[in-house]
Amino acid sequence: MKLKLLILLMFIIPFASTAQIQITGTVLDDQNIPLPSASVLEKGTSNGVVTDFDGNFTIMVSDSNAILLFSYIGFESQEIALDGSSSYTVQLITASTGLDEVVLVGYGGVKSKDVTGAVKVIGADDFNKGVNNAPGQLLQGKIAGVNVTTGSGEPGSAIDINIRGVNSIGSSSNPLFVVDGVPLDGGSSTSDGLSGVGGTSRPKNPLNFLNPQDIESITVLKDASATAIYGTRGANGVILIKTKEGKTGKTKFTLSSSAGFATVARDVDLLSASEYREQTARLAPIVGREPASYIDSENTNTDWQDEVYRTAQVSNHNLGFSGGAGSTTYSVSLGYLDQEGVVETTEHESITGRVNLGTSLLDDRLKFRANLAIANLTDESQALGSVITGALRANPTSPVFGADGQPTTRAGATDNPVSFFDLYRDRAESKRILANFTTTYTIVDGLDYKLNFGYENSDTDRFFRLFNNSVDGGDQGQDQVTQDSREDTNVLIENFLTYTKSYDKWNFDVLLGHSYQTFNNTALRIERFDFSTTEIDPIFNLGVASPENTTVASSNTERKLQSFFGRFNASFLDKYLVTASLRADGSSVFGENNKYGYFPAVALGWRISQEDFLTDSEVFSNLKLRLGWGQTGNQAVPVRVTQASFATSFDNSFTFAGTTVVNGVTTTRTPNPDLKWEVTEQYNIGLDWAILNGKVSGTVDYFYKTTTDLFLEVSAPVPALASTIFVNSDAEVINKGFEFALDVNVVRTEDFSLDLTGNISFLDNSIEGLTTDIFVGNISGPGASGEFSSIFTNGESAGSFFLPRFQGFDADGVEIVSDPEIVGDALPNSIYGLNIGTTYKNFDLTLGFNGVGGIDIFNNTARAYSSAASLGQNGNNIFREYLDVDESPLVAPVSSSRFIEDGSFFRLNNATLGWNIEDNGFLDTLRVYVTGQNIFVITDYSGYDPEINTQGGNVYGVDFGGYPRPQTFIFGIDLSF
Repeated sequence: MKLKLLILLMFIIPFASTAQIQITGTVLDDQNIPLPSASVLEKGTSNGVVTDFDGNFTIMVSDSNAILLFSYIGFESQEIALDGSSSYTVQLITASTGLDEVVLVGYGGVKSKDVTGAVKVIGADDFNKGVNNAPGQLLQGKIAGVNVTTGSGEPGSAIDINIRGVNSIGSSSNPLFVVDGVPLDGGSSTSDGLSGVGGTSRPKNPLNFLNPQDIESITVLKDASATAIYGTRGANGVILIKTKEGKTGKTKFTLSSSAGFATVARDVDLLSASEYREQTARLAPIVGREPASYIDSENTNTDWQDEVYRTAQVSNHNLGFSGGAGSTTYSVSLGYLDQEGVVETTEHESITGRVNLGTSLLDDRLKFRANLAIANLTDESQALGSVITGALRANPTSPVFGADGQPTTRAGATDNPVSFFDLYRDRAESKRILANFTTTYTIVDGLDYKLNFGYENSDTDRFFRLFNNSVDGGDQGQDQVTQDSREDTNVLIENFLTYTKSYDKWNFDVLLGHSYQTFNNTALRIERFDFSTTEIDPIFNLGVASPENTTVASSNTERKLQSFFGRFNASFLDKYLVTASLRADGSSVFGENNKYGYFPAVALGWRISQEDFLTDSEVFSNLKLRLGWGQTGNQAVPVRVTQASFATSFDNSFTFAGTTVVNGVTTTRTPNPDLKWEVTEQYNIGLDWAILNGKVSGTVDYFYKTTTDLFLEVSAPVPALASTIFVNSDAEVINKGFEFALDVNVVRTEDFSLDLTGNISFLDNSIEGLTTDIFVGNISGPGASGEFSSIFTNGESAGSFFLPRFQGFDADGVEIVSDPEIVGDALPNSIYGLNIGTTYKNFDLTLGFNGVGGIDIFNNTARAYSSAASLGQNGNNIFREYLDVDESPLVAPVSSSRFIEDGSFFRLNNATLGWNIEDNGFLDTLRVYVTGQNIFVITDYSGYDPEINTQGGNVYGVDFGGYPRPQTFIFGIDLSF
């Protein structure tokens, strides 16, 4: 009964009011421009309102002696004691360019002015707008040194985020994500598709369960002095995500709704049907075919790209309410996203919910906070390797459908790509939950104890189904259905103490903590063949498949991580800063001799603008020098590789002294009890500056980082229990570069404002000390068995393209190529972003540009299907870019630099035009807008999009049937009351 009464009061109190006096007024900034959504609170109560678009407010207060508290992000708070007047004009002063704002740095926060590491914060107002499935997309083009690559245009697919380059050879370079204090597993709950089809699907993004509408800010920790507090998982940088919390005051309801459409941004330039007839007629006598043999009896003019792509619909709806009464705050949200893919039958649907609660007791000495996020995700994919490459090589003279209305099939020809929409299905259903509970108790003033408990669970079922069409002359010879079930669990328990103390000239805080985290992953795979009926889709009833030849496999892995950590921050005279940290991590994945790794860091800061010779400067309002050094680790090796592995045989293959033994056990992996962490050591020097009272500000950073003790699987020394062993190599991966960021408030008047932000980074990546070259990037498609596109080798960047250099054709039309050599760089040497924001009266416009330079792409699609031999012998259509009359159709193409293309691009990634409607009745805000994504891209790449990587892992810049990145337009409305 008491619990019900408490819940009832939580909802009643925000609406209650005993105010007797009405106060009105306007809140302005230091240039007399109205501040919308500024907070106005009656001090000592939960009674509060926010200003409207013109900065106006009306509040009912309890009596004539009330005090009003005015606040706005980026401005100094101000108190006004009522003096008998009923109307007030309040002017807030800029808060020293935000130097007093608190910045998250892991296990706490510090004021912006006291930050000593390379840290960047992006708030919700600055996120990329539009359809974004995961947090990384919100950051694209926003932060220097952060390269976000959407490797596939498929809805919900994984993205790659590299912070200051690629650090490893055998491991992923994606950063650690921490949501509301919980480090996530970050693994993808997906699996490989069916053999022979669908080969280019990227995994789904493991962060799709986070609704971007729920995110308040994202903080990126780039250098080791900032990331070392996360020890073993900080080598690739850390991204801290903070979700929205309620604020004391009246309940605020928000509703956002949008709908739109997406299309393929641009088609690949293929031979038209008439060009196809002309070129096959030219090649026919050379290969000994009749020209008519290429031409379908229907002799159509089919654009196969139009047949497999569609205008996709997208809708996104979010509802939330937040507020607080007394010491209790709450924020509740519900979101729904339905995003069709531009490839028929592909789709991503998500239903997300979040509840964030906070309260305090004992005069704020005891604080509780609980966060709960749940999501139900459904993904429909397709045999993209067959559909997309099929559309690019299908005969343009063939019809899509026959007289019976069914997709056409010709014996000996590649399957009609449209047929896969019925033949193949790939469906994934995932339920996700992330919960954490924290309690903080102030033992004595300045000394706090905090408990953080986190729980993450993902339960995914993924089904693949393929129907047999061989009876009709198709390539798919057997019915097949596969179910992959996987559950991933992450449990976190942390305890830490913080002590903060201030003296006359000194301010310092100390953090000491312990963390214990476990990750458990279980998987089950069932494969069955031959269906008794096709009337029932076997993904919902495996019983329609034959029990014969059923394959069942399962696995379980567990990782445990125990950590002890500490950090010391101090400032002297508010201008000399120091930060030092140390973390000791013990992991179950490493050998008995190296269970623990130790990761120290130290950083110094000098606020030069506080020195006497600059305090009265009319130029600099902020000038700070930062120096940092630290070490971080990487534990991303397969579980149990430090231990021996065994297999049993039942095929009479074991012999002893010439006698056959029926059963036996053999070792399949050589143990290495000395295996330890990869270690990344980084130096950073940076300068933060602001002039003209903060109207122009920026940062400059130089970094140098080296990763050693690289994980490699190599041949085991003889004698050995197995052929390979995991070791720590003596090789090094070196990343160095410069980063520049600039923010400019160009114009700000009552009716018009213009702001520019930009960033550019110059990166250099190289490998040294590698004793054996490592080849990666299996080249797909006909005629490329056992070939690789990329290499890790000394003196070159990670994953450089290593192929014969194409030098033209000889008199017989045969390619002239050199021996294999470095022919391209798969990593960019520059990345940049430019963002423009402007307002005019009630209208606003934001433009977001981004791009990369000095990067190459291996167009494996063209290599596989766009040669004279592919056209002349197989009748495949080809890229017009690769049509060369000097090429002989009698010889298959060589995988060479001929298929290396410049992948540099400049893109208008995001554009939003909004109208804030005044005089909207009872609503606090009402805004309508239109957003476009991927408006245009300037590039020389011949494929769908230069921002591509279909392989993932440690392979970069390879395109084989990549899913086109769509161009999207959405129309939306935001309102609150």
